[in-house]
Amino acid sequence: MAVLTLYGVLALTMFGLWLKHRSVLIQREKMHARLGSMKGDLSATSKQLDLLSRGVETILSDSPEVHELLTVHQSLESAESLLFNQGIPISNSEAVAIATHAAKAILAHHPSTDDSGGSSTVPGLIPLSRRFAAVITEAEMMAEDIELTADQHRRMGELFLASERADWAEDCYKRANELDPEDEVALRSLAEIQRKSGDLDSLDGTLERILAISPDDIEVLREQTLLLKGEDESRVSRNRKRLEGLGEDSSVSQEESELSELTERAKSSSALSVHGAGSHLSPGESVERATKQLLIGEVQIAADTVESILEKDPNNGPGWMLKSRILASKGDRTKEALKCLRRANALGEHTVIQEAEILDNDGRVEASIEVLENHISTNPSDSEARAKLSHIWLRSGSMESSRSTLDGAPENSSDHEAIHIMRGRLHLSESEENRDNTGNHDQMMIVDALVSFDRAIDMNRESGLAWLGRARALRYQGTLDESEVALVRARRLIPNHASIPLEEAQLALEMGNLEHANALILEATTQRLENPTIPFIRGIIAANFGRLTEARDFFSNALSLDQEHVRARLNRCSAALLCDDLALALDDANYLVSSRPNHQLAKLRRAEVLMNHSDWSESENELRSLLKMNPSHTMALVHLGTCMIAMGKAEQAEAPLNKAIGTDPDLAEAWYQRALLYLDFGKIDEAKSDFIEAARADPQHIDAKLRIAAILHESSDPEKATMAWREVLDIDPQHRLARRRIAECQEQISVRAKQLLPKD
Repeated sequence: MAVLTLYGVLALTMFGLWLKHRSVLIQREKMHARLGSMKGDLSATSKQLDLLSRGVETILSDSPEVHELLTVHQSLESAESLLFNQGIPISNSEAVAIATHAAKAILAHHPSTDDSGGSSTVPGLIPLSRRFAAVITEAEMMAEDIELTADQHRRMGELFLASERADWAEDCYKRANELDPEDEVALRSLAEIQRKSGDLDSLDGTLERILAISPDDIEVLREQTLLLKGEDESRVSRNRKRLEGLGEDSSVSQEESELSELTERAKSSSALSVHGAGSHLSPGESVERATKQLLIGEVQIAADTVESILEKDPNNGPGWMLKSRILASKGDRTKEALKCLRRANALGEHTVIQEAEILDNDGRVEASIEVLENHISTNPSDSEARAKLSHIWLRSGSMESSRSTLDGAPENSSDHEAIHIMRGRLHLSESEENRDNTGNHDQMMIVDALVSFDRAIDMNRESGLAWLGRARALRYQGTLDESEVALVRARRLIPNHASIPLEEAQLALEMGNLEHANALILEATTQRLENPTIPFIRGIIAANFGRLTEARDFFSNALSLDQEHVRARLNRCSAALLCDDLALALDDANYLVSSRPNHQLAKLRRAEVLMNHSDWSESENELRSLLKMNPSHTMALVHLGTCMIAMGKAEQAEAPLNKAIGTDPDLAEAWYQRALLYLDFGKIDEAKSDFIEAARADPQHIDAKLRIAAILHESSDPEKATMAWREVLDIDPQHRLARRRIAECQEQISVRAKQLLPKD
């Protein structure tokens, strides 16, 4: 029995093992089948990949431009990685270089406009351009940041336009026009964008620039004429006369109805009302739109919009603030504007800065200061209010109060964009004050100003005021090209800021572009009639053109607006002196010295006026007073030497002239005056040497060159004398004495030549 039981157990075990074995065999068969299927799939896939590879190779061989686009893709990948993914901060210049490299990689595959007037675009380049737009947008860059040529910017604009990025296209076309004002293709593309968007004001400006290049373009003349009808009749008349001169009918045609449709579309796009299409907007969005209306000059539309907002929601604080701003802009409704502000304040809005601005613009400066000071006393960390107060103090002429206001900021609020901008402005004002006294900007103050403005820009790259301040600081520093770049950025960010054309005019003036400076200052004249800087700059321009009487009158206009405009009075004094208006020159000099006893330039100018009056003794006193303040003042030393010579004290003249030359070896007038002194002493060789040094320091110093020629003429060296007289003619081709002396020298040379001939 036991044996049977054992056999039974063994049998069951064997049966179990057989079942497992069979299961394994079945699984193995299934695996073999699956592997066979996979092998088949792999084989098919391999064939497909091979086929695809051959197809790609065929495509790339037939269309190598597609293969080249891979490099563009890689360039964009690299740009994205460097700008955003490496976790290491990069400088602005590095970011610009990265973006520029990516742009050039794209443009390498977008040719210039072809002969037919169009441009062919490589397939696949449009999405890459769209991707590039996303990259530079994320990097907070603008078109002007990308260092491209005018042609490259225009081509980039074409790609952006094709990529449905009209905003970037417009920026590129504008930049192309800035770099190349003669690029008519860019201007026409820009006009088309503005036409489609309904931006008629900008369109007018673009059309005007096109006409400057192609004044006989009939289509542009007609379009601008219709655009300006009822707005600028003088230009309308100009265009119609031009059309008539071209044999075209200047009367209103069917085109007027087309343009009226465009005008209506533009108005509807800028109306931005909360009615109709905009009724779905939230109260906040409606206020934002109304704010935009005010910024573009649609005051009445903005007012209507705000009234609609407040009618629906009387407790809309931002709406009351905007209504206050609108009322204040009308000039005679300050009380109503302040009432609206009080309502907004009761609703929890921060109104102190706007209230201060309204009071300040209304001429109530003390009240504005009081409002801000009361607020800061309880809110010392309000950086914007503190910066506003500092600005009002500075504009009121209290530099010390402006500085102390900034210095009083708590440590936790001192690192703020508005504070840094004001510190930069304060440094510039201090530098300007130093310039008024000495004629030169304090370069350390300029560096401090740049540090402040750059700090503000690091905090907010879109701060137009910071870029404007940076442009001015760079101009004071003499870095004019960089100043121009910063100023372009400022104009883009704050295009309607009244100081922009003034700064552009002064920059153009310092760059020597007088015509452009004059055009810019005329633009500013239409915006800020009561700003003394405008007639002052116009006076400088007139003086540079040699129109001294006109310059004197402009400086007088500046002084009528600001009696304490130091440089206007200094320049009027100089202009009056050159116009032989010695009485006015002396009045200005006396006023400056009496009001600013330590003013070095004023003392120097008064000494010069007295010298022209032949009042040598009083001039000497003024110069010695100046030299006590600044013993190394080179022009004071030169003038003192001149006074000594004129007063018959020649032996006392050499010491100040020697000191002037030692201080500034490139001061031509010092060499010239000492040369005259040596002539009086009979030291001809020393005099000639100093005249030569004067001519070296100032190659246009005609008096020095006349003296050199005269000395050589008397030395019986006609060859050298001839060369010296010819240098005089290089400066003044009509100089009669030089021509006569050259003739004499030629005669002497001829006589000598005859004497050297062998005798028969």
